[in-house]
Amino acid sequence: MLLRTRLTLFLSIAFLIVLTVLLLASAQRDESESNRFAAVAIAGQQALWQVLLQQEVEDLNRTADTLVKALGPLDSADPADLRRRIVEAVASASAELSAADMVQVVDLDRNRLYSNTAGNDQRPLLDVIAAAKVARSKTDVGGLLQDNPNRYVVVSAVPLAVRGKVIAILTVARDAAPLLQRFAQAYGAPAFLVTLRGRMITGTDPTLWAAAQPEVPRRHAEVKTLDLATDERLMLATSVPVPDLVGGYTGTLVSLRDTTETLGDVRDAEQLGLMIIGAFLLITLGWLFFYLRRSFQPLESAISVLKALSQGNTSVEIEETGDGEIRAIADTVSVFRRNAIELAQTNMETERQRRRQERLIKRQLEALARTLEHDGRTAVMEDLTAIVGGSKGNELQADPETGQLGLLAALLQRMSARIVDQHNRLRELVAELRESIATRAKLAGLQQELEIARELQLSILPKELPACENVDIHGRMTPAKEIGGDFYDFFLFGHGKLGVVVADVSGKGVPAAMFMAITRTLLKATTLFSERPSDCVELLNDVIATENDQMMFVTLFFGVLDLQTGRLDYVNAGHNPPLVKSPGQPVRIVPRTGGMAVAVMGGQHYADASLILGEGDLLLLYTDGVTEAFDIDEVAFGDQRLADLVQDIGDGQGTTAITDDVFRAVREFERGATQADDITCVALRYLGPSQTPFQSSGGGAASYMRDRRISSPAA
Repeated sequence: MLLRTRLTLFLSIAFLIVLTVLLLASAQRDESESNRFAAVAIAGQQALWQVLLQQEVEDLNRTADTLVKALGPLDSADPADLRRRIVEAVASASAELSAADMVQVVDLDRNRLYSNTAGNDQRPLLDVIAAAKVARSKTDVGGLLQDNPNRYVVVSAVPLAVRGKVIAILTVARDAAPLLQRFAQAYGAPAFLVTLRGRMITGTDPTLWAAAQPEVPRRHAEVKTLDLATDERLMLATSVPVPDLVGGYTGTLVSLRDTTETLGDVRDAEQLGLMIIGAFLLITLGWLFFYLRRSFQPLESAISVLKALSQGNTSVEIEETGDGEIRAIADTVSVFRRNAIELAQTNMETERQRRRQERLIKRQLEALARTLEHDGRTAVMEDLTAIVGGSKGNELQADPETGQLGLLAALLQRMSARIVDQHNRLRELVAELRESIATRAKLAGLQQELEIARELQLSILPKELPACENVDIHGRMTPAKEIGGDFYDFFLFGHGKLGVVVADVSGKGVPAAMFMAITRTLLKATTLFSERPSDCVELLNDVIATENDQMMFVTLFFGVLDLQTGRLDYVNAGHNPPLVKSPGQPVRIVPRTGGMAVAVMGGQHYADASLILGEGDLLLLYTDGVTEAFDIDEVAFGDQRLADLVQDIGDGQGTTAITDDVFRAVREFERGATQADDITCVALRYLGPSQTPFQSSGGGAASYMRDRRISSPAA
């Protein structure tokens, strides 16, 4: 780089540094002003929205108070009586209900007692958390909520009590669109209500929203500027999260204010300032460059001659002009030119000899390279390039005293090293190939053994119950790996008894599968000695815990169903509680019995519990692989989602279809996520007592002793 160029570059960098510092200070000041403006805009929008929302809630509160007064004091918690009084109160106060679009009364379980709307709007306006808050606080609760995917409403919820005890909740609601219109008029800008996922539900100018397409932040306020590509307008988007009834957020309030004129003037001023600064910088640097070029022109002429001489061009001469330092440089360059001419004549002879050697070696190396694989060919070509290049200090450069023989000796030394290296690499590759083949064979054998073990494990699970008109039962299990630790079983034993068990062994894979097989066999064997579930589980626990060196354990639910009476005696040893659904009734959880997992500690006592299954009742047993299934967002399936699924099952639906529905719901929820645990599910529907005497078809002590007598040689 020339000296004048370095000076110009140095001054340019210094000027740019000063300019950058000034621009950064200005940008920092502008950012501070923007932050203060954003804080004021957010606070103003929040305050205006709260005032208008409070007015709407107070209006709905007056409507609710009118209904409460028309309803009068409540002295009975009977749903039918409460429903009749609500209808009468609504009819008597119909003139005062114009302020509300929806009127709804639900009990504490969110069962609808009254609604003035039909269709989808009949579902409860309040969710479980909001309803619990109203019942707990015993005061009016109002605010904004999203009652369906396409609407926001303003609600006011009032508790209804009998002798100080809340028995129901009165809810009045109104569409939030008029409130949003009032806000837009008062704020002076179009406004929109957006879900937490960024979807616009309602707004005063949908066309503007479609053109702007702003990215709405979740659960925090923000102010930003948008450029509309359609008409080149500048919009100021202010986003404020909107709270719901229980302290969370139900959506975002977004306003779009047209600031084209204001922000446009600011941007024009900024662009003009940058243009002036840029023009000044270019003019200053141009003047500096031409001044330095004229001052250094004599020195550059001398440098050009030296550069030509260094490249072997001896025909260039320097004009002996100037005086002082410039004249001294010219004399020195002339001496250097004479020496360069003499050196060039000497090197011409040496160069001819070197080229003859290079041509011979090049032909031989190219022939060798064509016989080698890619890496070896690349190495030989590198040697060839080194010989042809012939830089000083290269190990293949011929010694002046030995000439061509020295060059060939160095070449042979390099080739010997190449051959030894290729041989060693070949031996290593052969060894790695043999090891890979052996490993692949072992892996294939292990995979085949695991597949056989999986088929054996699934084959020992019961496929169907022997002919029995009292119950409809079906089970299904999908392991997380080739084999798993979950299992289920159901079998007839004794006189009119059906045993059903679902269990989950700690861990997964082969150890869990072995422990599962032992547990299943021993549990079924314990029914030879007792029909009480607690006795069977205690005996099982004592046997397994005695030699449990691996410290494994199993959680299980074991129940014994009397097929004639519907009585289910059961023990829950640290397992997920089953679900029971009676026709026309909500799903309920089977109470736990307080027992710990089996094989944790010997000598444990397990308590019995019982429940009565009515005709048509459904009992669903499952492992934690159902409720602890996770989707791709790491969200668990959960107990509530399973309970909702069971609630939607038809009263006459078969158990095979029920287990298929459970597994299908889990797969759809996972959305392709990897299965983390074994999934097991058993559905049992009690069909009532049979009309014919029960004949045991297997299992239990009686069947076992009968089989022993039949197969005995003495018999």
